[in-house]
Amino acid sequence: MNILTKHLSKDQKIAINLYIQRYARPVERAFHQFRQGEGSHEAVIHALESYQNEDGGFGHALEADSRLIDSTVLDTTVALQYLMQLPIEADHPMVVKAMHYLIAQYDRGKKLFPIVPATVNHVPRAPWWNVNEETGETGFEKIPGNPGAEILGYLHRCRSHMSDEITADLEVAMTKRLHEIDQWDMHEIQCYYRLAELTHKGELRDQIIQKIADQAHTALTKTSEEWEGYGLQPLKIVQRTQSPLYSVMEDLVEENARWYADRLTKEGYWNPSWEWGQYPVEWERAKKDWRSYLTVNACHPPHYLLGE
Repeated sequence: MNILTKHLSKDQKIAINLYIQRYARPVERAFHQFRQGEGSHEAVIHALESYQNEDGGFGHALEADSRLIDSTVLDTTVALQYLMQLPIEADHPMVVKAMHYLIAQYDRGKKLFPIVPATVNHVPRAPWWNVNEETGETGFEKIPGNPGAEILGYLHRCRSHMSDEITADLEVAMTKRLHEIDQWDMHEIQCYYRLAELTHKGELRDQIIQKIADQAHTALTKTSEEWEGYGLQPLKIVQRTQSPLYSVMEDLVEENARWYADRLTKEGYWNPSWEWGQYPVEWERAKKDWRSYLTVNACHPPHYLLGE
């Protein structure tokens, strides 16, 4: 059961549906309709086509904090978050192209993926996506599980069509990283949780869940004051009562869900809790895109169907 929807009134649900129908991006609208049983998964794929580039990667501001047209690892992982939830096979051309793009970006020496390319410096963006021209890094490289762990989950899900050598190399690196973590980063914990949900390897899944259960307090925000700002809310990890972590943090998650439901605007969307502080015109467009993404994904916790 979706924890959040338990706390939404009938009028709120109506407002959400009207907002999505009228103002959501086509990809989120199609995904919402698919999850509601009112649309096809083919419509989601069609909506994603406009974001995929010739190199197989995704761009065009699918992740709204960068307005870059070029492919990025970041945008490609967002696309795969949708694709993994569709009833398609791992050899679907859109998936195969995206996975080959990611494999090509992998730095085997450093055991990481460059989240965005240096060309992002030439377009409107959030300041955290600035790339150091000399090192080619943003600073997120210090936490390689973001997005390495998530991408490993996609490799496991598509294992019959992917390079065993690359998958094995990344698995060793991400398992080593998992054991090294003594304080979770808010983004890295989400990537590892996606890996736990996607992987076919039970031992790895159990290790991740146990690590999160033991140390989630190092990353999660716990009070309404903290939830007003930018941070990892419990509901971003535990979205369904079926989660293996629900019993560990049930009271906190339910309290967070009640609070989050109260923050829905009367127009039927949730706002991002952050701002760029630059490029004000472009930020207004990005904020609308984030409203679309946040609202639809809050209503539809991940349910992975690819390859099943």
